[in-house]
Amino acid sequence: MNIVTFPDKSVSEVVPLVVQFADRLQFGETVIGVTTAASVLSGTDPSPSSILSGAPTFSGTEVTQAVTGGVAGCIYSIVFIAAGSGTHTYIKVGRLAVLPDANQF
Repeated sequence: MNIVTFPDKSVSEVVPLVVQFADRLQFGETVIGVTTAASVLSGTDPSPSSILSGAPTFSGTEVTQAVTGGVAGCIYSIVFIAAGSGTHTYIKVGRLAVLPDANQF
């Protein structure tokens, strides 16, 4: 399992989180399916999965999950699970901190 650290985002931003699986896939293998899940690593958010905006998408070896909202001060753990064309499953975990909007302190 690999840990990916994403740049911080503010509460009002909607940003794509992009994870590359090329370093994990076997030679010639591509991603054929993906799932994502969110949980709180630090802070309090009663519904951390609401940070995920829509279903994840994939192209070749790259997986993208849009995220929105979140609770300012929380650090989220986003799990990316990719199914490879060679019947293997690969996991990467991302860390995302959510900051207050610039005009709210």
